[in-house]
Amino acid sequence: MTYREAVDLGFNQCRSRGYECRLKDADRKGRDVWRVKFHASTRRAKGHLHLDFDAYSRSLLRVDEKVKARRHDWDDDDDDDDDRRGRGRGKKKGHARRDD
Repeated sequence: MTYREAVDLGFNQCRSRGYECRLKDADRKGRDVWRVKFHASTRRAKGHLHLDFDAYSRSLLRVDEKVKARRHDWDDDDDDDDDRRGRGRGKKKGHARRDD
């Protein structure tokens, strides 16, 4: 398998999982394994995806997928779990509450 074939197989795997993929690195580990690394992201998550392919059979050997939801995702549609009940954030929990 050539470098280009390994990268193409990696892009196919990454996109089939629903990610937007940017190639980070692709290199050969020993004689038998191609390791292809991607920056993977969706609208609400980001992380990395590492794929190992057999250099001769082109089969997928290993997947290391670490794509996690972003912190502070304010655009969630699930409003029923809001514990603050619209009173703001911070120490005083509202606008000039009990400060008069």
